[in-house]
Amino acid sequence: VVKTFLDFNRPVELQLREVDLGHLAKEVATLVHPEARRHSVEVAVEAEQDVFIRGDRDLLKQAMLNVVANGVESMKDGGLAKIQVQRAGDDCLVGISDEGPGIPPEIRDKIFNLYFTTKVKGSGIGLAMTFRAVQLHNGTIDFSSEPGRGSIFWLRFPASGRDPLETTGTAQERIEG
Repeated sequence: VVKTFLDFNRPVELQLREVDLGHLAKEVATLVHPEARRHSVEVAVEAEQDVFIRGDRDLLKQAMLNVVANGVESMKDGGLAKIQVQRAGDDCLVGISDEGPGIPPEIRDKIFNLYFTTKVKGSGIGLAMTFRAVQLHNGTIDFSSEPGRGSIFWLRFPASGRDPLETTGTAQERIEG
């Protein structure tokens, strides 16, 4: 517990580069697919092209994976988990939704706290780490939840300012690349 706490609070040296959030969302969907299949959950990705931020690819992938995995695990009777990626003015948005039981109102203000968990075998590190990763990228994270109808988390990041017309290759080549 002490080691985790110290690791969590240690300064992070970000490895910044251009990150295509749509491509990253597809990678996360692929990573979570085996677990989703065990829960009878379909994971869908809806991504606009050329949604880039400047960020640490690995940290962002882990942050998205934490939220998607939580959503998949929450759907005991199957359902749909969706990752949406889009531009919104000068920002890039990643929406991650599930059809789980929702987050009870009495714990909503605690879910990003380190070591807070509702899972029997949970560590309480996932959403705290996601919150920190989003903050390190000058972003914000918010969510809405309705009991019995699921939750949606919105990760908002400043766009990189990259001009999609200056990129090389087709959008499909960049996705596969």
